[in-house]
Amino acid sequence: MKNTPHQTLLLLLVGVLLTGAACTSTTDNKEKQTKAAAATLLTMTQINDGKWVIMDNKKMALYAVFIYDNGPDYPSEGLIRVVKNGKIGYADANTYAIVIEPQFDCAYPFENGKAKVSNQCQTVKEGENRSWVSDAWEYVDKSGAKK
Repeated sequence: MKNTPHQTLLLLLVGVLLTGAACTSTTDNKEKQTKAAAATLLTMTQINDGKWVIMDNKKMALYAVFIYDNGPDYPSEGLIRVVKNGKIGYADANTYAIVIEPQFDCAYPFENGKAKVSNQCQTVKEGENRSWVSDAWEYVDKSGAKK
């Protein structure tokens, strides 16, 4: 069966309309993803009392940043330590999203893919400095699994 010029034109027009709809759908999805990412944008901010916190886009403090050397924790292997309800965990140093839920009483920065943590530790003051001591140190990887 042969297509008439009208049928060929109609097929072309339908193809163009379908292609346009597909492009619009993809663009709409990208816009929705961008809006969703902006809705969950987290920032590190120093608040009036001098504490460093992670805030959401509504300026709600979600958790505190661990203080080290009189300032916010330094990134180590892409993670910073954060504090929530008195427990220490880890957040992504760029997005500030929690990577390992705060669950430790003592937690050192990551080094060579693991961090030294404990829930049975004490803080010992040595002059102006403080350190942690424990007989129950464990190591966790970046997923939070014990090593």
